Amino acid sequence: MVGEVGVSNYTLRRWRFAEAALGRRVLSNQVRYSMVDRGPEEDLIPYAEQAGRIVIAYSPLGQGFLSGRYDARNPPAGAVRRANPYFLPENLDRGTELIATLREVADARDATPSQVALAYLLRRPTVVAIPGASSVEQVERNAAAAEIDLADDEYAALATAAHAFRPVTGLAAVPKLIRARIRK
Repeated sequence: MVGEVGVSNYTLRRWRFAEAALGRRVLSNQVRYSMVDRGPEEDLIPYAEQAGRIVIAYSPLGQGFLSGRYDARNPPAGAVRRANPYFLPENLDRGTELIATLREVADARDATPSQVALAYLLRRPTVVAIPGASSVEQVERNAAAAEIDLADDEYAALATAAHAFRPVTGLAAVPKLIRARIRK
């Protein structure tokens, strides 16, 4: 009765183990993937490309970090984003070049930074994205991103900017997140 099976947040090793245990392919793996969360590029996406599988990118805009809406002087107000280390003022500053590159490509294409960030992910044929949206207009803009065919030089510039972004995360971010929370 079940045609296809998918998993969520599986490492490559676990994904392959699930396929072995099932005795057939596990078609998709839904993971956090964006220009600021590029871990799947190391192993999951190459595996999906080689094996005919799909990576489903959740939070493909890094909770809005890639929208260009926020910077160190204009951080997000919501508790969920404030708990995300990407929105620490230091990381918002560190992301300036990445956001500038997104804006540059977006301006050249009459698009938004969010659309370009989605187009970056969708350039890989085995990646689909599930961005959030709070309005019909956002849904339409997100869908329009699938029509953006980035040129090789645009993709290379975006990849370079994404790889250059080095945020403070993990244990190093915890004291800063606590201090930011106390100040609010």
